Amino acid sequence: MIWVYAIAAGLLLLLAVHPFVIYPFTLRFFRRRPVSFVSHDGTARPSLAICMSAYNEARSIRRRLERLIEAADAYGNATIHVYADGPQDGTIEILREFADRVDLVISYERNGKTFGMNQLVQRSTSELLMFTDANVLHDVDVIAPLVAPFADPRVGCTSARLDYDNADDSPAAATGAAYWRAEEAIKAIESETVGLIGVDGAMFVLRRELHRAPPPHLIDDLYLSLVVLAQNKRLISVSDALVHERSATEAEEELVRKRRIACQAINVHRALWPQLRRLPWPALYGYASHRMLKWVTPFLLAGAGLFALPVAVAVLGAGAVLSLACSGVILLAVGNRLRIGIAQKIVAALLSLLGVALGVIDSVWGGKTYAVWQPAESVRD
Repeated sequence: MIWVYAIAAGLLLLLAVHPFVIYPFTLRFFRRRPVSFVSHDGTARPSLAICMSAYNEARSIRRRLERLIEAADAYGNATIHVYADGPQDGTIEILREFADRVDLVISYERNGKTFGMNQLVQRSTSELLMFTDANVLHDVDVIAPLVAPFADPRVGCTSARLDYDNADDSPAAATGAAYWRAEEAIKAIESETVGLIGVDGAMFVLRRELHRAPPPHLIDDLYLSLVVLAQNKRLISVSDALVHERSATEAEEELVRKRRIACQAINVHRALWPQLRRLPWPALYGYASHRMLKWVTPFLLAGAGLFALPVAVAVLGAGAVLSLACSGVILLAVGNRLRIGIAQKIVAALLSLLGVALGVIDSVWGGKTYAVWQPAESVRD
């Protein structure tokens, strides 16, 4: 029986690391799929509607809009549409300063980001739709590289590359930034082979004819990009389009964030699985590896630990295993309390995993949606 437990623990551990280690390695065996890029001049570029939702963004919304207007002017054929989702900190007053340049929709009640983005899409008439977050920073010339790949009719959606630029602020921020660097590295390989499997909401562009309005209780970025994928169009990551955000600096904030994101991701999966199950096998392999397995990683690790426990007891003895476990917990707690970097990073990683597990539980058994949420304060600083 010990060998059975050991094999089960090993298999679960392999599944847990598959999205981060085995999957990107296997992608190297898939055929490279180059995309045709065309650089348009300012008059020939496809029309673009830039859509953004804002909640309590008074600290940064003026700078954000000024840069967005500069980017739209540099692109040349773009309109800007902003939805104010019931902010209470002066965001609305600042947004009204840009009424001559921005199509502004104001709600005095919170309806959620997806509800607002659906309204903005209905108010626009452009060939392409760009969605972006209110806390993103970027260069003025960020839009053109995102639009260039649409010269290839196989491309349905493009995504900017996201960088968390505050890794030095705290161990939690460093852990979050390191995880995201690994994610972007996987996406770069994925984009060139099986195609990007979903995007995050920092900044992405899609063809209007592929847009399907998501239900208001589902997160729009993952839903829209997977709907494009389900229509057999390619999603690609554009390395020349770089955007910046802040990672949460407190581990507890990251737990709450990961809980929300995991719950939203599972909700989208449950809504779109009837369509996604019919994907071509390379895309389906990517979806199962990069999307589904990633969100059950905490449960796979917990299962591996449970199966490994009787093996450890058989080899070391119950007393030794208990002593090692207690010592590890005490050292981790003391190191975290004393603000020792490595201990804080381990705690931050464990809390992130806990957040993912709670988010999956929220979706499957709790029926939660997180259609409306409170952004982490440290992300908005």
